[in-house]
Amino acid sequence: MIKDIFNTYSIHLIKRSFLISALVWIVMLFLDFSVTLVMELENLSINQTLSIIFNSVLYEQLHKGMQYLESSMLIGTLIALSIFNQQGNLVFLRSVGFSPLKIVLLSGLGPIILSLALIFLDEKVFLDLSKKSNTLSQSTQSAEVIQWEMVDKNLIGLSRVNDKQVKAIQIIEFNDQQRVTSFANYEEGKLENGQLFIKDPVIQQAFKFPASFLLTNNALENSSFFSLLNIKKTYLSDKDLQKVDTLIYARALLPVSILAIIFLAGSLMFNSSRSEGVGKQIIIGISLGLIYDLAKDLSVASFLTYQWPIFIAHLLPIIILVGIGTYKFQRI
Repeated sequence: MIKDIFNTYSIHLIKRSFLISALVWIVMLFLDFSVTLVMELENLSINQTLSIIFNSVLYEQLHKGMQYLESSMLIGTLIALSIFNQQGNLVFLRSVGFSPLKIVLLSGLGPIILSLALIFLDEKVFLDLSKKSNTLSQSTQSAEVIQWEMVDKNLIGLSRVNDKQVKAIQIIEFNDQQRVTSFANYEEGKLENGQLFIKDPVIQQAFKFPASFLLTNNALENSSFFSLLNIKKTYLSDKDLQKVDTLIYARALLPVSILAIIFLAGSLMFNSSRSEGVGKQIIIGISLGLIYDLAKDLSVASFLTYQWPIFIAHLLPIIILVGIGTYKFQRI
């Protein structure tokens, strides 16, 4: 009898959290698509027709929607638990032997399955559609204006024309006290044989450039996980692979990150009364998602600035979530 209750409620909880999380992700995807489409309509022209802009935004949207994956899974889980709480099922499950931790892990299983499926589709389908979007619209290609890199004591900024040609080159030189000693602008140059060559009638100058100059930010973000691993392997001797490492660790730890934030949010559910609606849970979910995203950005930026291990930068926010969640579960 108890085993049947476990199986019935477990399957029901997993299915409900899966379906609600999927619905939340689709709604967030649609809202972002609508806003992006309206903004891109400013670029209407003879070459950029409405159909081209619409298709470009549509093809890009699925990969772009992966940035909402954590928040969607979090909100979906909280709504599912809140509905269970309103119906009195959480109290019943605890009375027949379900621990709060087991209830949260079961409710998080649906979103984890969904997120793994979306991550797989992103690698196999969404990234290819995003690349197709870039070829359809010139406006998407112009989004990357200036790429900045620190090379020795020079801060170099440039705009990419293609893989080899660059323009709008800005070079800021610093001394040992980190003070600006000179600033120069150049119209164009080229990347070749590991160097940046300045095309100027007065001065002929070359700078060594890091591997991150070889690929634009858009190209890196639209590369699959295994492509990023190949890039890292190809330029293994290069010391400047922070961008590649950041993308690799962010994607590798994404399922763990989703599970951690669900773990924390679920621990907060059992402090809620039965009469509370889903509105409060949505607010909690959105707030936690925003705070967590901010914490991740600050962690990565800080570790990049001080040249600390970038893996720790991605792992630290997850450890903090698990630590707070464990503390909350112990107080239930």
